[in-house]
Amino acid sequence: MREEGKTPPNIRRAVLAAAAAAAAALLTVWAPFQRLEYAFGDTLFIHRQPVDNRIKIIGIDEASLKELGPFSGWTRQQGADLLNAFDPEYAPAVIAFDINYFGDRDPEGDRALAEAAARSGNVVMASYLDYTARLEQQPDGSFRMNTMYVEQVERPYDALAAVTRQGFTNARQDTDNYVRRALLYTDTDGGREYSFAWEIYRSYLESRGETPALPKTDNNVYGFDYTAAPGMYELYSYADIAAGRCDMKVFKDSIVLVGAYSSGMMDQYMVPVARSTVMNGVEVQANHVNALLDGRTYRNLPVSVCALLAAAIVGGYTFLACRSRFAVNLAAGAVIWLAVPAAAVSLYRNGLYWRCFLIMAAVAAVFLARLAGGYLTERLRRRRILQAFRTYMAPQVVEELARGDGVQIELGGRMRRVAVLFVDIRGFTRMSEGLPPGEVVEILNRYLEKVTEAVFRNEGTLDKFIGDAVMAVYNAPVDVADYACRAVQTGLDIIEAVEGLNEELEREFGRRISCGVGIHAGDAVVGNIGCSYRMDYTAIGDTVNVAERLESIAEGGQVLISGQTYEMVRDRYQARPIGEQRLKGRRDSVTAYLLEKPI
Repeated sequence: MREEGKTPPNIRRAVLAAAAAAAAALLTVWAPFQRLEYAFGDTLFIHRQPVDNRIKIIGIDEASLKELGPFSGWTRQQGADLLNAFDPEYAPAVIAFDINYFGDRDPEGDRALAEAAARSGNVVMASYLDYTARLEQQPDGSFRMNTMYVEQVERPYDALAAVTRQGFTNARQDTDNYVRRALLYTDTDGGREYSFAWEIYRSYLESRGETPALPKTDNNVYGFDYTAAPGMYELYSYADIAAGRCDMKVFKDSIVLVGAYSSGMMDQYMVPVARSTVMNGVEVQANHVNALLDGRTYRNLPVSVCALLAAAIVGGYTFLACRSRFAVNLAAGAVIWLAVPAAAVSLYRNGLYWRCFLIMAAVAAVFLARLAGGYLTERLRRRRILQAFRTYMAPQVVEELARGDGVQIELGGRMRRVAVLFVDIRGFTRMSEGLPPGEVVEILNRYLEKVTEAVFRNEGTLDKFIGDAVMAVYNAPVDVADYACRAVQTGLDIIEAVEGLNEELEREFGRRISCGVGIHAGDAVVGNIGCSYRMDYTAIGDTVNVAERLESIAEGGQVLISGQTYEMVRDRYQARPIGEQRLKGRRDSVTAYLLEKPI
Protein backbone atom coordinates (compact mmCIF):
# COMPACT_ATOMS: atom_id res chain seq x y z
CA MET A 1 0.00 0.00 0.00
CA ARG A 2 1.42 3.42 -1.03
CA GLU A 3 2.15 5.92 1.73
CA GLU A 4 -0.16 8.94 1.80
CA GLY A 5 1.28 12.00 0.01
CA LYS A 6 4.34 10.21 -1.39
CA THR A 7 4.91 10.28 -5.18
CA PRO A 8 5.32 6.78 -6.68
CA PRO A 9 8.88 6.07 -7.87
CA ASN A 10 7.76 5.38 -11.45
CA ILE A 11 6.07 8.78 -11.64
CA ARG A 12 9.21 10.50 -10.36
CA ARG A 13 11.24 8.62 -12.95
CA ALA A 14 8.83 9.64 -15.68
CA VAL A 15 8.90 13.28 -14.62
CA LEU A 16 12.71 13.35 -14.55
CA ALA A 17 12.89 11.57 -17.89
CA ALA A 18 10.41 13.99 -19.44
CA ALA A 19 12.33 16.97 -18.09
CA ALA A 20 15.58 15.58 -19.46
CA ALA A 21 13.98 14.88 -22.84
CA ALA A 22 12.52 18.38 -23.04
CA ALA A 23 15.84 19.95 -22.07
CA ALA A 24 17.70 17.88 -24.67
CA ALA A 25 15.25 18.87 -27.41
CA LEU A 26 15.34 22.55 -26.43
CA LEU A 27 19.14 22.66 -26.30
CA THR A 28 19.33 20.95 -29.68
CA VAL A 29 17.17 23.66 -31.23
CA TRP A 30 18.84 26.49 -29.33
CA ALA A 31 22.34 25.11 -30.03
CA PRO A 32 24.33 26.91 -27.30
CA PHE A 33 27.12 24.33 -27.60
CA GLN A 34 27.67 24.79 -31.32
CA ARG A 35 31.43 25.09 -31.03
CA LEU A 36 31.64 21.85 -29.08
CA GLU A 37 29.38 20.20 -31.63
CA TYR A 38 31.75 21.29 -34.39
CA ALA A 39 34.84 20.10 -32.52
CA PHE A 40 33.23 16.73 -31.79
CA GLY A 41 32.09 16.40 -35.39
CA ASP A 42 35.58 17.22 -36.67
CA THR A 43 37.03 14.44 -34.50
CA LEU A 44 34.33 11.99 -35.53
CA PHE A 45 34.00 12.69 -39.24
CA ILE A 46 37.13 14.34 -40.60
CA HIS A 47 39.91 11.95 -41.51
CA ARG A 48 42.75 12.50 -43.92
CA GLN A 49 42.56 10.56 -47.17
CA PRO A 50 44.84 10.12 -50.18
CA VAL A 51 44.80 13.29 -52.24
CA ASP A 52 43.48 13.29 -55.79
CA ASN A 53 46.59 13.42 -57.99
CA ARG A 54 44.59 15.27 -60.64
CA ILE A 55 44.73 18.35 -58.39
CA LYS A 56 47.97 20.34 -58.33
CA ILE A 57 48.84 23.65 -56.72
CA ILE A 58 51.13 26.35 -58.02
CA GLY A 59 51.99 28.43 -54.98
CA ILE A 60 53.17 32.02 -54.72
CA ASP A 61 55.66 30.98 -52.08
CA GLU A 62 58.54 32.70 -50.35
CA ALA A 63 60.94 31.61 -53.09
CA SER A 64 58.70 33.18 -55.74
CA LEU A 65 58.42 36.44 -53.83
CA LYS A 66 62.17 36.51 -53.35
CA GLU A 67 62.79 35.97 -57.07
CA LEU A 68 59.96 38.09 -58.51
CA GLY A 69 59.65 40.69 -55.78
CA PRO A 70 56.77 41.57 -53.41
CA PHE A 71 53.38 40.54 -54.75
CA SER A 72 52.10 44.12 -54.49
CA GLY A 73 54.58 45.05 -57.20
CA TRP A 74 53.59 42.31 -59.65
CA THR A 75 51.89 43.20 -62.92
CA ARG A 76 49.52 41.00 -64.89
CA GLN A 77 52.52 40.03 -67.02
CA GLN A 78 53.50 37.53 -64.32
CA GLY A 79 50.15 35.81 -64.81
CA ALA A 80 50.67 35.78 -68.57
CA ASP A 81 54.15 34.29 -68.12
CA LEU A 82 52.69 31.48 -66.05
CA LEU A 83 49.97 30.64 -68.60
CA ASN A 84 52.43 30.84 -71.50
CA ALA A 85 54.76 28.40 -69.73
CA PHE A 86 52.29 25.52 -70.14
CA ASP A 87 52.98 23.22 -73.09
CA PRO A 88 49.81 23.02 -75.25
CA GLU A 89 50.53 19.33 -75.80
CA TYR A 90 50.40 18.70 -72.05
CA ALA A 91 47.91 21.37 -71.12
CA PRO A 92 45.91 21.13 -67.88
CA ALA A 93 42.17 20.59 -68.09
CA VAL A 94 41.57 23.66 -65.89
CA ILE A 95 43.81 26.47 -64.65
CA ALA A 96 42.21 28.36 -61.75
CA PHE A 97 43.65 31.58 -60.30
CA ASP A 98 42.75 32.17 -56.63
CA ILE A 99 44.07 35.68 -57.16
CA ASN A 100 42.12 38.93 -57.48
CA TYR A 101 42.72 40.57 -60.86
CA PHE A 102 40.23 43.38 -60.23
CA GLY A 103 40.41 46.60 -62.21
CA ASP A 104 42.80 47.77 -64.93
CA ARG A 105 46.44 48.28 -63.93
CA ASP A 106 48.92 48.51 -66.80
CA PRO A 107 47.65 48.17 -70.38
CA GLU A 108 50.50 45.99 -71.61
CA GLY A 109 50.35 43.50 -68.75
CA ASP A 110 46.54 43.44 -68.73
CA ARG A 111 46.47 42.71 -72.45
CA ALA A 112 49.14 40.00 -72.15
CA LEU A 113 47.23 38.13 -69.45
CA ALA A 114 43.91 38.36 -71.26
CA GLU A 115 45.50 37.09 -74.49
CA ALA A 116 47.22 34.23 -72.68
CA ALA A 117 43.95 33.25 -70.96
CA ALA A 118 42.12 33.35 -74.30
CA ARG A 119 44.73 31.07 -75.88
CA SER A 120 44.45 28.64 -72.96
CA GLY A 121 40.65 28.59 -73.09
CA ASN A 122 40.46 26.78 -69.78
CA VAL A 123 41.01 29.49 -67.18
CA VAL A 124 38.82 30.16 -64.11
CA MET A 125 39.32 33.45 -62.30
CA ALA A 126 38.33 34.59 -58.81
CA SER A 127 35.52 37.05 -58.18
CA TYR A 128 34.34 38.42 -54.85
CA LEU A 129 30.90 39.26 -53.42
CA ASP A 130 30.52 42.48 -51.44
CA TYR A 131 27.67 41.98 -48.98
CA THR A 132 25.61 44.63 -47.22
CA ALA A 133 22.36 44.80 -45.26
CA ARG A 134 19.19 45.98 -47.01
CA LEU A 135 15.57 46.27 -45.89
CA GLU A 136 13.40 44.30 -48.30
CA GLN A 137 9.64 44.08 -48.64
CA GLN A 138 8.16 40.59 -48.56
CA PRO A 139 5.26 39.32 -50.71
CA ASP A 140 2.90 39.68 -47.73
CA GLY A 141 3.79 43.37 -47.42
CA SER A 142 6.06 43.02 -44.39
CA PHE A 143 9.69 44.10 -44.34
CA ARG A 144 12.75 41.99 -43.55
CA MET A 145 16.38 42.95 -43.15
CA ASN A 146 18.46 41.02 -45.66
CA THR A 147 21.99 40.94 -44.24
CA MET A 148 23.34 38.97 -47.21
CA TYR A 149 22.35 41.34 -50.00
CA VAL A 150 25.05 41.38 -52.69
CA GLU A 151 25.78 45.02 -53.28
CA GLN A 152 28.53 44.42 -55.82
CA VAL A 153 30.32 41.57 -57.58
CA GLU A 154 34.00 42.35 -57.97
CA ARG A 155 35.25 40.68 -61.15
CA PRO A 156 38.46 40.57 -63.15
CA TYR A 157 38.96 43.50 -65.52
CA ASP A 158 36.74 43.39 -68.60
CA ALA A 159 39.22 41.97 -71.12
CA LEU A 160 40.10 39.09 -68.76
CA ALA A 161 36.52 38.47 -67.67
CA ALA A 162 35.44 38.14 -71.30
CA VAL A 163 37.73 35.12 -71.91
CA THR A 164 37.47 33.29 -68.57
CA ARG A 165 34.97 31.84 -66.18
CA GLN A 166 34.65 33.37 -62.72
CA GLY A 167 33.55 32.11 -59.32
CA PHE A 168 33.37 33.90 -55.99
CA THR A 169 35.99 33.00 -53.40
CA ASN A 170 34.21 34.30 -50.28
CA ALA A 171 34.93 31.91 -47.40
CA ARG A 172 31.98 30.84 -45.27
CA GLN A 173 33.16 30.46 -41.68
CA ASP A 174 31.22 28.72 -38.95
CA THR A 175 30.66 30.28 -35.53
CA ASP A 176 34.07 28.99 -34.39
CA ASN A 177 35.74 30.62 -37.46
CA TYR A 178 36.55 27.27 -39.10
CA VAL A 179 35.77 26.75 -42.79
CA ARG A 180 33.63 23.64 -43.27
CA ARG A 181 30.81 24.82 -45.49
CA ALA A 182 30.38 26.70 -48.72
CA LEU A 183 27.73 28.65 -50.60
CA LEU A 184 26.99 26.98 -53.93
CA TYR A 185 25.57 30.04 -55.64
CA THR A 186 23.80 33.30 -54.92
CA ASP A 187 21.39 35.33 -56.98
CA THR A 188 22.32 38.94 -57.51
CA ASP A 189 20.74 41.82 -59.41
CA GLY A 190 22.99 40.90 -62.32
CA GLY A 191 22.22 37.18 -62.34
CA ARG A 192 23.36 33.98 -60.61
CA GLU A 193 26.91 33.73 -59.33
CA TYR A 194 28.52 30.36 -58.58
CA SER A 195 31.41 29.59 -56.24
CA PHE A 196 35.02 29.37 -57.38
CA ALA A 197 35.32 25.66 -56.49
CA TRP A 198 32.09 24.83 -58.32
CA GLU A 199 33.26 26.59 -61.49
CA ILE A 200 36.54 24.63 -61.34
CA TYR A 201 34.67 21.36 -60.83
CA ARG A 202 32.18 22.15 -63.60
CA SER A 203 34.92 23.19 -66.04
CA TYR A 204 36.85 20.00 -65.39
CA LEU A 205 33.88 17.68 -65.95
CA GLU A 206 32.79 19.54 -69.07
CA SER A 207 36.32 19.16 -70.46
CA ARG A 208 35.76 15.39 -70.15
CA GLY A 209 32.29 15.50 -71.63
CA GLU A 210 30.63 14.78 -68.27
CA THR A 211 27.79 16.54 -66.46
CA PRO A 212 28.48 17.98 -62.97
CA ALA A 213 26.22 16.82 -60.14
CA LEU A 214 24.76 19.50 -57.89
CA PRO A 215 25.33 18.80 -54.19
CA LYS A 216 22.33 18.71 -51.87
CA THR A 217 22.15 21.95 -49.89
CA ASP A 218 20.39 23.73 -47.05
CA ASN A 219 19.38 27.13 -48.44
CA ASN A 220 22.22 26.90 -50.96
CA VAL A 221 24.78 25.99 -48.26
CA TYR A 222 26.51 22.62 -48.05
CA GLY A 223 29.45 21.14 -46.20
CA PHE A 224 32.45 19.55 -47.85
CA ASP A 225 34.73 16.85 -46.49
CA TYR A 226 38.41 17.73 -46.27
CA THR A 227 40.86 15.33 -47.84
CA ALA A 228 44.28 16.54 -46.81
CA ALA A 229 46.11 18.63 -44.25
CA PRO A 230 48.23 21.64 -45.26
CA GLY A 231 51.13 20.76 -47.54
CA MET A 232 49.72 17.44 -48.76
CA TYR A 233 48.74 18.40 -52.31
CA GLU A 234 51.34 18.31 -55.07
CA LEU A 235 52.95 21.76 -54.92
CA TYR A 236 55.04 23.72 -57.43
CA SER A 237 56.64 27.13 -57.02
CA TYR A 238 55.15 29.90 -59.15
CA ALA A 239 58.59 31.23 -60.08
CA ASP A 240 59.79 27.80 -61.21
CA ILE A 241 56.78 27.30 -63.49
CA ALA A 242 56.92 30.81 -64.97
CA ALA A 243 60.65 30.41 -65.65
CA GLY A 244 60.20 26.98 -67.29
CA ARG A 245 62.22 25.12 -64.70
CA CYS A 246 59.69 22.26 -64.33
CA ASP A 247 58.65 19.34 -66.47
CA MET A 248 55.27 20.57 -67.73
CA LYS A 249 54.16 17.06 -68.67
CA VAL A 250 52.99 16.52 -65.10
CA PHE A 251 50.12 18.98 -65.64
CA LYS A 252 48.49 17.14 -68.54
CA ASP A 253 44.69 16.96 -68.06
CA SER A 254 45.00 18.06 -64.43
CA ILE A 255 43.30 20.70 -62.32
CA VAL A 256 45.80 23.45 -61.50
CA LEU A 257 45.06 25.96 -58.75
CA VAL A 258 47.25 29.04 -58.47
CA GLY A 259 47.28 31.03 -55.24
CA ALA A 260 49.04 32.48 -52.23
CA TYR A 261 51.39 30.12 -50.38
CA SER A 262 53.11 32.65 -48.14
CA SER A 263 51.87 33.63 -44.69
CA GLY A 264 52.60 37.26 -45.48
CA MET A 265 49.88 37.33 -48.14
CA MET A 266 47.20 36.89 -45.43
CA ASP A 267 45.12 34.25 -47.22
CA GLN A 268 44.89 31.57 -44.55
CA TYR A 269 42.02 29.90 -42.70
CA MET A 270 41.37 27.58 -39.79
CA VAL A 271 40.20 24.18 -41.02
CA PRO A 272 38.95 21.05 -39.22
CA VAL A 273 41.56 18.75 -40.73
CA ALA A 274 44.42 20.67 -39.08
CA ARG A 275 43.24 22.25 -35.84
CA SER A 276 46.75 23.15 -34.67
CA THR A 277 47.63 25.29 -37.68
CA VAL A 278 46.11 27.22 -40.58
CA MET A 279 45.64 26.35 -44.25
CA ASN A 280 46.34 28.51 -47.26
CA GLY A 281 43.21 29.61 -49.11
CA VAL A 282 44.30 27.84 -52.30
CA GLU A 283 44.56 24.56 -50.35
CA VAL A 284 41.05 25.07 -48.98
CA GLN A 285 39.86 25.44 -52.57
CA ALA A 286 41.78 22.29 -53.54
CA ASN A 287 40.06 20.32 -50.76
CA HIS A 288 36.71 21.77 -51.82
CA VAL A 289 37.20 20.71 -55.45
CA ASN A 290 38.44 17.30 -54.28
CA ALA A 291 35.24 16.81 -52.27
CA LEU A 292 33.05 17.78 -55.25
CA LEU A 293 34.91 15.33 -57.49
CA ASP A 294 34.45 12.51 -54.97
CA GLY A 295 30.87 13.43 -54.03
CA ARG A 296 31.89 13.96 -50.41
CA THR A 297 29.55 16.81 -49.55
CA TYR A 298 26.82 16.92 -46.93
CA ARG A 299 23.92 18.89 -45.56
CA ASN A 300 22.62 19.10 -42.00
CA LEU A 301 20.11 16.60 -40.67
CA PRO A 302 16.94 18.68 -40.07
CA VAL A 303 16.88 20.31 -36.62
CA SER A 304 13.47 18.81 -35.87
CA VAL A 305 14.81 15.30 -36.45
CA CYS A 306 17.89 16.02 -34.28
CA ALA A 307 15.64 17.33 -31.49
CA LEU A 308 13.39 14.24 -31.57
CA LEU A 309 16.38 11.88 -31.50
CA ALA A 310 17.93 13.79 -28.59
CA ALA A 311 14.66 13.74 -26.62
CA ALA A 312 14.12 10.01 -27.18
CA ILE A 313 17.66 8.89 -26.34
CA VAL A 314 18.31 11.20 -23.38
CA GLY A 315 14.81 10.78 -21.93
CA GLY A 316 14.97 7.00 -22.26
CA TYR A 317 18.38 6.74 -20.64
CA THR A 318 17.33 9.02 -17.79
CA PHE A 319 14.27 6.85 -17.07
CA LEU A 320 16.49 3.75 -17.01
CA ALA A 321 19.27 5.32 -14.92
CA CYS A 322 16.99 6.61 -12.16
CA ARG A 323 16.50 3.16 -10.62
CA SER A 324 18.98 0.84 -12.31
CA ARG A 325 22.16 -0.45 -10.78
CA PHE A 326 25.55 0.98 -11.62
CA ALA A 327 26.43 -1.93 -13.94
CA VAL A 328 23.21 -1.48 -15.94
CA ASN A 329 23.74 2.28 -16.21
CA LEU A 330 27.30 1.74 -17.35
CA ALA A 331 26.32 -0.86 -19.94
CA ALA A 332 23.43 1.19 -21.35
CA GLY A 333 25.57 4.32 -21.48
CA ALA A 334 28.34 2.42 -23.26
CA VAL A 335 25.87 1.12 -25.86
CA ILE A 336 24.65 4.67 -26.55
CA TRP A 337 28.19 6.01 -26.70
CA LEU A 338 29.08 3.39 -29.31
CA ALA A 339 25.85 3.32 -31.29
CA VAL A 340 25.23 7.07 -31.66
CA PRO A 341 28.67 7.92 -33.17
CA ALA A 342 28.46 4.85 -35.42
CA ALA A 343 25.07 6.01 -36.70
CA ALA A 344 26.35 9.57 -37.12
CA VAL A 345 29.32 8.38 -39.18
CA SER A 346 27.02 6.26 -41.36
CA LEU A 347 24.75 9.26 -41.98
CA TYR A 348 27.75 11.47 -42.72
CA ARG A 349 28.97 9.07 -45.37
CA ASN A 350 25.55 9.33 -46.94
CA GLY A 351 25.61 13.11 -47.01
CA LEU A 352 23.87 14.00 -43.71
CA TYR A 353 25.52 15.77 -40.76
CA TRP A 354 23.99 14.78 -37.39
CA ARG A 355 24.86 17.03 -34.46
CA CYS A 356 25.07 14.37 -31.77
CA PHE A 357 27.52 15.80 -29.25
CA LEU A 358 24.68 17.01 -27.00
CA ILE A 359 23.30 13.48 -26.74
CA MET A 360 26.70 12.08 -25.79
CA ALA A 361 27.24 14.82 -23.22
CA ALA A 362 23.74 14.46 -21.74
CA VAL A 363 24.06 10.69 -21.35
CA ALA A 364 27.44 11.15 -19.69
CA ALA A 365 25.95 13.79 -17.37
CA VAL A 366 23.11 11.49 -16.32
CA PHE A 367 25.55 8.65 -15.69
CA LEU A 368 27.85 10.85 -13.62
CA ALA A 369 24.90 12.09 -11.57
CA ARG A 370 24.33 8.52 -10.39
CA LEU A 371 27.86 7.98 -9.11
CA ALA A 372 28.59 7.76 -5.40
CA GLY A 373 28.18 11.11 -3.64
CA GLY A 374 31.34 10.66 -1.63
CA TYR A 375 33.47 10.33 -4.76
CA LEU A 376 31.94 13.43 -6.30
CA THR A 377 32.44 15.37 -3.10
CA GLU A 378 36.12 14.46 -3.04
CA ARG A 379 36.54 15.46 -6.64
CA LEU A 380 34.86 18.80 -5.98
CA ARG A 381 37.15 19.41 -3.01
CA ARG A 382 40.23 18.81 -5.12
CA ARG A 383 38.90 21.03 -7.88
CA ARG A 384 38.36 23.77 -5.32
CA ILE A 385 41.99 23.51 -4.27
CA LEU A 386 43.08 23.70 -7.89
CA GLN A 387 40.92 26.80 -8.46
CA ALA A 388 42.38 28.50 -5.40
CA PHE A 389 46.04 27.94 -6.27
CA ARG A 390 46.33 27.79 -10.05
CA THR A 391 46.67 31.56 -10.53
CA TYR A 392 49.92 31.81 -8.63
CA MET A 393 51.53 28.38 -8.74
CA ALA A 394 53.26 26.30 -11.38
CA PRO A 395 50.83 23.75 -12.89
CA GLN A 396 52.90 20.76 -11.79
CA VAL A 397 52.98 22.06 -8.21
CA VAL A 398 49.22 22.57 -8.26
CA GLU A 399 48.71 19.02 -9.45
CA GLU A 400 50.90 17.66 -6.67
CA LEU A 401 49.04 19.78 -4.13
CA ALA A 402 45.67 18.53 -5.38
CA ARG A 403 46.82 14.90 -5.11
CA GLY A 404 47.91 15.33 -1.50
CA ASP A 405 45.83 14.51 1.56
CA GLY A 406 44.75 16.85 4.31
CA VAL A 407 45.17 20.10 2.40
CA GLN A 408 42.73 22.72 3.63
CA ILE A 409 41.91 26.20 2.34
CA GLU A 410 41.71 27.93 5.68
CA LEU A 411 43.17 30.89 7.54
CA GLY A 412 46.54 30.29 9.17
CA GLY A 413 50.15 29.38 8.40
CA ARG A 414 53.07 27.19 9.40
CA MET A 415 56.84 27.49 9.48
CA ARG A 416 58.70 26.13 6.43
CA ARG A 417 62.18 26.26 4.98
CA VAL A 418 61.80 28.28 1.78
CA ALA A 419 63.67 30.35 -0.74
CA VAL A 420 62.18 33.76 -1.52
CA LEU A 421 62.84 35.72 -4.71
CA PHE A 422 62.11 39.39 -5.41
CA VAL A 423 62.54 41.08 -8.78
CA ASP A 424 61.88 44.70 -9.72
CA ILE A 425 62.42 46.93 -12.77
CA ARG A 426 65.13 49.54 -12.36
CA GLY A 427 64.01 53.11 -13.18
CA PHE A 428 60.52 52.08 -14.26
CA THR A 429 59.09 55.58 -13.71
CA ARG A 430 61.84 57.21 -15.75
CA MET A 431 61.55 54.60 -18.50
CA SER A 432 57.79 55.13 -18.81
CA GLU A 433 57.98 58.90 -19.07
CA GLY A 434 56.65 60.17 -22.38
CA LEU A 435 54.90 56.90 -23.26
CA PRO A 436 51.10 56.61 -23.55
CA PRO A 437 49.54 54.69 -20.63
CA GLY A 438 48.53 51.87 -22.97
CA GLU A 439 52.13 51.29 -24.07
CA VAL A 440 53.36 51.40 -20.46
CA VAL A 441 50.84 48.70 -19.54
CA GLU A 442 51.87 46.65 -22.58
CA ILE A 443 55.57 46.78 -21.59
CA LEU A 444 54.75 45.89 -18.00
CA ASN A 445 52.54 42.97 -19.02
CA ARG A 446 55.20 41.52 -21.29
CA TYR A 447 57.80 41.80 -18.55
CA LEU A 448 55.52 40.19 -15.95
CA GLU A 449 54.71 37.37 -18.36
CA LYS A 450 58.42 36.57 -18.77
CA VAL A 451 58.94 36.63 -15.00
CA THR A 452 55.91 34.39 -14.40
CA GLU A 453 57.08 31.89 -17.02
CA ALA A 454 60.48 31.69 -15.34
CA VAL A 455 58.94 31.17 -11.89
CA PHE A 456 56.56 28.46 -13.07
CA ARG A 457 59.25 26.74 -15.13
CA ASN A 458 61.30 26.30 -11.97
CA GLU A 459 58.32 25.10 -9.87
CA GLY A 460 57.96 28.25 -7.83
CA THR A 461 54.84 29.78 -6.32
CA LEU A 462 53.94 33.22 -7.59
CA ASP A 463 53.20 35.06 -4.36
CA LYS A 464 52.17 38.50 -5.58
CA PHE A 465 52.64 41.38 -8.02
CA ILE A 466 53.57 44.68 -6.39
CA GLY A 467 53.42 47.17 -9.24
CA ASP A 468 56.42 46.23 -11.37
CA ALA A 469 57.87 44.03 -8.60
CA VAL A 470 57.24 40.29 -8.22
CA MET A 471 57.62 38.01 -5.20
CA ALA A 472 57.99 34.23 -5.59
CA VAL A 473 58.38 31.46 -3.02
CA TYR A 474 60.03 28.05 -3.46
CA ASN A 475 59.33 24.89 -1.40
CA ALA A 476 55.80 25.98 -0.44
CA PRO A 477 53.08 24.86 -0.17
CA VAL A 478 54.56 21.50 -1.24
CA ASP A 479 58.12 20.22 -1.02
CA VAL A 480 60.30 21.02 -4.04
CA ALA A 481 63.64 19.28 -4.47
CA ASP A 482 66.64 21.65 -4.69
CA TYR A 483 64.37 24.60 -4.01
CA ALA A 484 67.28 26.99 -3.46
CA CYS A 485 68.82 26.02 -6.81
CA ARG A 486 65.47 26.48 -8.50
CA ALA A 487 65.12 29.96 -7.07
CA VAL A 488 68.65 30.87 -8.19
CA GLN A 489 68.03 29.46 -11.66
CA THR A 490 64.85 31.54 -11.86
CA GLY A 491 66.89 34.67 -11.26
CA LEU A 492 69.26 33.82 -14.13
CA ASP A 493 66.31 32.94 -16.37
CA ILE A 494 64.64 36.28 -15.64
CA ILE A 495 67.75 38.29 -16.52
CA GLU A 496 68.16 36.31 -19.76
CA ALA A 497 64.46 36.66 -20.65
CA VAL A 498 64.53 40.42 -20.09
CA GLU A 499 67.56 40.74 -22.36
CA GLY A 500 65.62 38.97 -25.11
CA LEU A 501 62.52 41.06 -24.41
CA ASN A 502 64.49 44.28 -24.77
CA GLU A 503 65.00 43.62 -28.48
CA GLU A 504 61.23 43.64 -28.97
CA LEU A 505 60.66 46.65 -26.72
CA GLU A 506 63.31 48.74 -28.40
CA ARG A 507 61.96 47.87 -31.84
CA GLU A 508 58.33 48.61 -30.91
CA PHE A 509 58.52 51.31 -28.23
CA GLY A 510 62.08 52.64 -28.34
CA ARG A 511 62.60 51.61 -24.70
CA ARG A 512 64.69 49.08 -22.79
CA ILE A 513 64.26 47.80 -19.26
CA SER A 514 66.53 46.24 -16.70
CA CYS A 515 65.74 44.55 -13.44
CA GLY A 516 67.43 43.49 -10.24
CA VAL A 517 66.85 40.22 -8.40
CA GLY A 518 67.30 39.36 -4.72
CA ILE A 519 67.15 35.81 -3.26
CA HIS A 520 67.37 34.53 0.31
CA ALA A 521 66.69 31.08 1.78
CA GLY A 522 65.56 30.48 5.33
CA ASP A 523 62.56 29.96 7.60
CA ALA A 524 59.27 31.74 6.94
CA VAL A 525 55.66 31.47 7.99
CA VAL A 526 53.74 30.28 4.93
CA GLY A 527 49.98 30.02 4.60
CA ASN A 528 46.75 31.91 4.06
CA ILE A 529 47.11 35.31 5.65
CA GLY A 530 44.20 37.71 5.94
CA CYS A 531 40.69 37.42 7.34
CA SER A 532 37.80 35.00 7.02
CA TYR A 533 36.39 36.63 3.89
CA ARG A 534 39.62 37.72 2.15
CA MET A 535 42.90 35.85 2.34
CA ASP A 536 46.06 35.43 0.27
CA TYR A 537 48.52 32.57 0.20
CA THR A 538 51.86 34.17 1.06
CA ALA A 539 55.04 34.00 3.14
CA ILE A 540 56.05 36.39 5.92
CA GLY A 541 59.08 36.78 8.15
CA ASP A 542 62.71 37.85 8.14
CA THR A 543 63.57 35.61 5.18
CA VAL A 544 61.15 37.57 3.04
CA ASN A 545 62.54 40.89 4.28
CA VAL A 546 66.13 39.92 3.49
CA ALA A 547 65.23 38.85 -0.06
CA GLU A 548 63.41 42.11 -0.62
CA ARG A 549 66.32 44.21 0.70
CA LEU A 550 68.81 42.32 -1.49
CA GLU A 551 66.65 43.06 -4.50
CA SER A 552 66.55 46.75 -3.56
CA ILE A 553 70.36 47.06 -3.73
CA ALA A 554 70.80 44.92 -6.84
CA GLU A 555 71.68 46.89 -9.93
CA GLY A 556 70.10 46.34 -13.33
CA GLY A 557 70.99 42.89 -14.66
CA GLN A 558 72.27 41.63 -11.26
CA VAL A 559 71.09 38.68 -9.17
CA LEU A 560 72.14 39.07 -5.52
CA ILE A 561 71.92 36.10 -3.17
CA SER A 562 72.58 35.85 0.53
CA GLY A 563 75.55 33.97 1.95
CA GLN A 564 73.16 31.40 3.44
CA THR A 565 71.70 30.80 -0.02
CA TYR A 566 75.15 30.61 -1.59
CA GLU A 567 76.17 27.80 0.79
CA MET A 568 73.18 25.78 -0.48
CA VAL A 569 74.03 26.21 -4.18
CA ARG A 570 77.82 26.71 -4.27
CA ASP A 571 78.45 23.30 -5.85
CA ARG A 572 76.21 24.19 -8.82
CA TYR A 573 76.49 27.95 -9.31
CA GLN A 574 79.37 30.40 -9.49
CA ALA A 575 79.02 33.60 -7.47
CA ARG A 576 81.31 36.45 -6.40
CA PRO A 577 81.18 37.89 -2.88
CA ILE A 578 80.53 41.62 -2.69
CA GLY A 579 80.94 41.97 1.06
CA GLU A 580 78.77 42.60 4.07
CA GLN A 581 75.65 44.59 3.31
CA ARG A 582 73.74 46.71 5.80
CA LEU A 583 70.11 46.22 4.86
CA LYS A 584 67.52 48.84 5.63
CA GLY A 585 65.36 47.99 8.65
CA ARG A 586 67.67 45.13 9.79
CA ARG A 587 70.17 45.26 12.63
CA ASP A 588 72.51 42.50 11.42
CA SER A 589 74.36 42.77 8.14
CA VAL A 590 74.13 40.12 5.43
CA THR A 591 76.90 38.71 3.30
CA ALA A 592 75.85 39.16 -0.30
CA TYR A 593 77.03 37.36 -3.44
CA LEU A 594 76.67 38.40 -7.06
CA LEU A 595 75.42 35.38 -8.98
CA GLU A 596 77.36 34.82 -12.19
CA LYS A 597 76.58 31.52 -13.92
CA PRO A 598 76.06 27.76 -13.43
CA ILE A 599 79.19 25.72 -12.89
